[in-house]
Amino acid sequence: MNVQLVESIRSLIQSLPQEERGELRSYLIEADDYGHPTLINLNKFSGVICLQKDPLEYQYQIRDEWM
Repeated sequence: MNVQLVESIRSLIQSLPQEERGELRSYLIEADDYGHPTLINLNKFSGVICLQKDPLEYQYQIRDEWM
């Protein structure tokens, strides 16, 4: 993390009026609540697939379709 950037943001926040700092704090706390994703067990998606073609050949075929 860029220490100079953090320090400049900190000084900008400290230069705000008290009321605006409170609003910013409330906004950041609210935004943080949305930032925590729920855990999903990905094991239910694990398994084995049986390919009819060589995986590398299949990859070449798919990429050729993009162009």
